[in-house]
Amino acid sequence: MTSESSVQAPAADTPMPSEIADALRRYMQLQREILRLEEEKAQLRDRLAVALGDQFPAVWRPVLDAQSLIIYHGTRTTVRYEEPLLRERLGDRYVEILEIDATKIRKNRDAVRPLLRPILDRVGTPQANRVEAAIRAGTVSAAEFRGAFSKTYAHSLSVRIERAPSSASQPDFSAGGNGRNGMEMRGGMG
Repeated sequence: MTSESSVQAPAADTPMPSEIADALRRYMQLQREILRLEEEKAQLRDRLAVALGDQFPAVWRPVLDAQSLIIYHGTRTTVRYEEPLLRERLGDRYVEILEIDATKIRKNRDAVRPLLRPILDRVGTPQANRVEAAIRAGTVSAAEFRGAFSKTYAHSLSVRIERAPSSASQPDFSAGGNGRNGMEMRGGMG
């Protein structure tokens, strides 16, 4: 496996090998088709939700074309709070309505880490960058990790069409575009 920095990109005028060009064309064609299918699926999901309404149980086991199905349906309610307004209105009582939010903990990792240190052995997970730093600092030795970890490699690929900023408001499906205006569709390989 090679890292990004160890491989030089070919010059822009270097012809692309046909094997890569053919695979990229098909990949981009599939991206467009997946997007179309996902949009159609969302429309059908909406149609089914309306059709099922309250007339069918939340878990329904019909048979369609000799195939048994399990259909789960219902309405999910999401409540979003105006946090700054509530913080101001409730003052010290604001913490009484809060639940742990993993996203906020991640965003504030440096501030939270010292507070969690006493229980880090219960809520933490070893991370490669921290292990490497601890080995470099001499806090732990590499020998202590022999047989205590495994390494896997997963290749990833992301393909998108690069556009000029002025075309950002219009979906572009030409030449293999995915219509997401620079949003990538990723797929793991391996």
